[in-house]
Amino acid sequence: MSQTLVVSTQGRGVVDITAQVNAQLKRADAQLCHVFVTHTSASLIITGNEDPDLLLDVEDYFKKQVADADPNYRHKSQGDFDMSGHIRSILTGEAKTIPMIDGKLALGKFQGLYLYEHRSGNNARKLIITEL
Repeated sequence: MSQTLVVSTQGRGVVDITAQVNAQLKRADAQLCHVFVTHTSASLIITGNEDPDLLLDVEDYFKKQVADADPNYRHKSQGDFDMSGHIRSILTGEAKTIPMIDGKLALGKFQGLYLYEHRSGNNARKLIITEL
């Protein structure tokens, strides 16, 4: 069983989607949840949710390692940030498969599932959630 979830983003950064995904889950007997983001400049990450500085440090790392407007980028048709967004997405991944217990994501005590937006501006990101 698959369904769609649309998440709004307001510029580069992360959105905790753990509760939204859990609210979409219908099958108490499912053992796995597969989440896929259908965009090439957004991705999914599982990381700590106990300290907001953790997420800021992740973004700072990517700012240094995958710079916007690198003069060596050939793909620039959608702006200086576009190629860096594609690279970030490749590095962090577009899908996660997470075990389920009692119809919910079986994440650890300090884990969250995040949509990682790699572009500026407001975007609507489509995710496909499949219960297995």
